[in-house]
Amino acid sequence: MCVSDSTLKCQLLNDCFDSSKRAQLQLRCQSCRYKKCIEVGMNSKALELNETEKEALNFKKLAEVEKEQLEFPTIQAIISKENQNKTIIDMLCYLELKIDQFKNSAYNPLVIDYMKTTEELVTRKSILCLADHLGPMSGWPINRKVELPKVSRMRDVPDIDMKYSGPPARPIFSPANQKMWMFFNMMTTIEYAKTFNFLQKLDLNDQIVLVGQTTLLCMNLHNSYYAVSRKMEKCMHPDGTEQPQRDEYHYPVVSMALAPLIRCDIQPIEYILLKAIGLCNPTVHGLSEHGQTIIAKERQQFSDVLLDHCLRNRSDGPSRFVELLGIISVLLRQQRLQKDIHIYHISPIISRFPFPVQFLDEIMYS
Repeated sequence: MCVSDSTLKCQLLNDCFDSSKRAQLQLRCQSCRYKKCIEVGMNSKALELNETEKEALNFKKLAEVEKEQLEFPTIQAIISKENQNKTIIDMLCYLELKIDQFKNSAYNPLVIDYMKTTEELVTRKSILCLADHLGPMSGWPINRKVELPKVSRMRDVPDIDMKYSGPPARPIFSPANQKMWMFFNMMTTIEYAKTFNFLQKLDLNDQIVLVGQTTLLCMNLHNSYYAVSRKMEKCMHPDGTEQPQRDEYHYPVVSMALAPLIRCDIQPIEYILLKAIGLCNPTVHGLSEHGQTIIAKERQQFSDVLLDHCLRNRSDGPSRFVELLGIISVLLRQQRLQKDIHIYHISPIISRFPFPVQFLDEIMYS
């Protein structure tokens, strides 16, 4: 290609050698292969060519490009590892603020919003911006005594007193400032996952598989940290309600992560990095090899930042790092137990609802 006058064009999208977009590279594409050679620094002076080959049009173009690069070198800023880590931490801190703002916002989904599939939630436009438009929820905290439902015997799966506004297909919960936290928290966690750039590099099936296997883990960690950071040893929500309460049989499972977080006195930066590590799980069953490679790289990045943070801020940095990672195993066990409870106890109750909560079942059965 370098010693010819021909001009080749890619038959696809000029990304045959882009590993971030393709699980399998198209090695036969001469156009993209030649482009890749130039990008990685092919030196025309290292080629042994005769006089005829040196007169080739493509060779002259390559020589001109190299000459311009020597005359006008590109100045690249050198970013230290410390600054890179700080950028990642700042990004995660900002994201956590937006998540908290969203949970405290006046946005209270209609029933029809809970009837979506996981694919619909993953592919739709982010709704975190609604918190800025709607502002905080009024009437919080809610001071009310929650009675045991007649059917479910579980306060976080209540007997819903529904009223209809307009067509019967669009019921809403009453009153308007009370959220169905089990559904809302899972939906919020999916929105959290969608903010990570690496998720867009995965194909749709990998996105759905990853979200299905990590939503509960990230949600439980968020809910537990919310309570622990406010010096509470119970499952509290932003509206001031406790769901579930201590006398409910599934309370030990829902509150399982509280004790480890209290015991290790987890700090805000440690929490946000641990949450990102929990999301980036390349061992999830059903991921493609391409997806595993991308996710493993992201997990390694967040793990390196957490280790660096521990080493810089703790005298027992390595052991602290291991202690924090040990919380992941607790969250994985908690997730498995929650899915078992859902299948054997909650699912029969929810099946009586006049609307199907599709994404909930898809996540619980994944």
